[in-house]
Amino acid sequence: MINKVRLSAIAAALGLGLFMTGCASTPQGGNEAYSALYDGGSTTAYGTAFPVATPEEAYRNGDAAASAGDLDRALFEYIRGLKLDDRPRPDALFRIGAIHHDRGNYRLADLAYRWALRVDPKHIAAGTRLGEVLLHRRQYAQAEEQLRPILASGKAPWRTYNAMGILADLEGDYPQAQQYYQQALAKNPGSPLVLNNLGYSRYLNGDLASARQALREALSSNPNYELAWRNLGLVHARQGDYEYAVEAVGRDGERAEAYNDVGYIAMLDGRYDEALSFFEQAMHLSPTYYATASENARNLHSMRRRFPSAVNDE
Repeated sequence: MINKVRLSAIAAALGLGLFMTGCASTPQGGNEAYSALYDGGSTTAYGTAFPVATPEEAYRNGDAAASAGDLDRALFEYIRGLKLDDRPRPDALFRIGAIHHDRGNYRLADLAYRWALRVDPKHIAAGTRLGEVLLHRRQYAQAEEQLRPILASGKAPWRTYNAMGILADLEGDYPQAQQYYQQALAKNPGSPLVLNNLGYSRYLNGDLASARQALREALSSNPNYELAWRNLGLVHARQGDYEYAVEAVGRDGERAEAYNDVGYIAMLDGRYDEALSFFEQAMHLSPTYYATASENARNLHSMRRRFPSAVNDE
């Protein structure tokens, strides 16, 4: 059985959040049912300023709007195209799902992906991203069930391999996870997301030098990737470079969180004096972290009483 505390730590390091579980059912009720897939602003201006004569024209408008970053209009155009069409188009439904997915609206992403798969059960992109939604919702068994047939098809995109890598990490199978990440990188070289996941998997496996290398590659591709900075900080903390670790983990301004997290790693490594110093700084900086850091400090004192010989501070 997967340990829930370990899962939470791994999920945070890989960029997974907690979301409400449950599946969205496919809407019924004719063409107007497509309106359930829209969650943007007012559509009045779009309807009057951009009249279309065919579904294809609406889909092209949607693609152009998406490329320009106007995602509300893209949603409007894809849905307008579906309403004008004589049958549901899985690609349009997938694009709607992808917009909601990237916005963090997992309920509507789930709905759109499932609808696309109902029309075309072999739609690999929709199937893969539905697996990612299930992964974000921490429905791990369902995610693997969704993703494994895509992997077996021989047509899996990089996202499939990346998601399977996360699942393997969650199960503690780090060599298999890293193999999946390498396969993802073969299809999407230099991906900061995959490099971050590879680096964290190596960190979990105790290969700190290789972990640092992968995380630095991720930051070379995207210097503002805060999650990779945070994970790099954890690697440096495990190597005893606490000053760098605090700077890396606290880049987003959460210095109290950085001191608390680095202190926790120092505590796990048996460096109790340094850990206590970090916890005290966290408590001093932020009332928000006072309770967490205070609890960690109490745990530390308990550990020192129980395992006095484990102290390795120099």
